Amino acid sequence: MIIIPDIHGRSFWKDAVKGRENEKIIFLGDYTDPYSHEGIEFWEGLQSLREVIEFKKQHLDNVVLLLGNHDLSYISNYLPQCRHDDDNHDEIKSLIKDNLCLFDIVHEERVGKKRVVFSHAGIIPDWLKENEMIFGQIKRGNEVKHLNKMFHEDHIYAALGDVSWYRGGHLTTGSCVWADIEEFIDTLPNHLPGCFQVFGHSQMPEPMITDWFACLDCHTAFILDDNFQFTQIGHGQ
Repeated sequence: MIIIPDIHGRSFWKDAVKGRENEKIIFLGDYTDPYSHEGIEFWEGLQSLREVIEFKKQHLDNVVLLLGNHDLSYISNYLPQCRHDDDNHDEIKSLIKDNLCLFDIVHEERVGKKRVVFSHAGIIPDWLKENEMIFGQIKRGNEVKHLNKMFHEDHIYAALGDVSWYRGGHLTTGSCVWADIEEFIDTLPNHLPGCFQVFGHSQMPEPMITDWFACLDCHTAFILDDNFQFTQIGHGQ
């Protein structure tokens, strides 16, 4: 399968999927809001979102689109804005809301004998516990189905807005679209039981791959093969 971490207006994903359009392709979210120091304009972030949505429509059965904190900040006031595209806000909001059925918050696959859970920033069990008033008690192994159901029923936005002090918030744990890589490092082995997690969100020069998770936000796509090996596909914009 192909894994596409944070795009933010970059074009690396196009080369990664070329010739592999019929493979399982998982986007980890954050399509808009480019970094100015990378020389990418805000309108290019909007264009990336358009192109990704169109790509999904052309490959409904094998392309998975997840939402990140940047994407969600356009459709929910619970999500703090960060490097926000004010000029194109209304169009980005409409694009996401009009195509919300094409997106999920989390996704699950079996790779060999491993249960692999994909999200934008990773799921920390303490976040689920701290939001039991919203989520209820989630049966182990049912996290993905439960969170996606609540998302599509509009019951989850308040919890998705949780930001820990690692990211300038006031909580001890961030949500599955806001958690920082340091939260996973500092809480090991407090990982989601029975699974391996794959996420982006925490930008770094090289991927961080441990026994419990892989953080892949490093401007490149990855292949995850049946032997559970991660291989980078190119590097750059």
